[in-house]
Amino acid sequence: MKSKHLIPALFILLAIIQVAVPVKMIFDREITLKTGQRFKFHTAPVDPYDAFRGRYVAVGIESSAVPAVGVIGLKRGQKVYAHIAVDEQGFAAFSKVTARPPEGNAYVKTRVNFVIDEPSGTKVYFKAPFDRYYMEEKDAPAAEDAYRTYGINPERPRAYVTVRVKNGLAVLEELYIDGKPIRQFLRENGRNPGL
Repeated sequence: MKSKHLIPALFILLAIIQVAVPVKMIFDREITLKTGQRFKFHTAPVDPYDAFRGRYVAVGIESSAVPAVGVIGLKRGQKVYAHIAVDEQGFAAFSKVTARPPEGNAYVKTRVNFVIDEPSGTKVYFKAPFDRYYMEEKDAPAAEDAYRTYGINPERPRAYVTVRVKNGLAVLEELYIDGKPIRQFLRENGRNPGL
């Protein structure tokens, strides 16, 4: 008789878990966007157009290679904590990675892409966990074009993103070109993003 009730109970438990996990992920991102500490990161060039990236703008972050401090034998895929420092102009950059989260300082949880041992020390390359700015599918191509034109060319205004960070979770908040949010920039430059 117990096994007769065990299977439906396990099924219900599995269904709850399948719903709870994505709900928690969404909740964590929304809480980070609302209450996380805000940072501005300079962007860097990215690969050209990718047919699979139609619904978002692919952005790169300048400071994705930093010294490893107090960490030995890093391997690809290993979890590390990238510390965030802010310069005089108010822009954030990653300053170093450690094996443990810092106390009292902002950081982002990430994973090692590869490591290079240099005479000056170990340099860790990682992928910033915020490299996609999601938009409506019909607006993303114009935004991607504007980002490539204005964000990469040193003779034109630079692009940057604002990112909210809380407890190591980073969520990309907004993409700016010439100091304006991307949708406003597109509207003012003859490209209507559908707003």
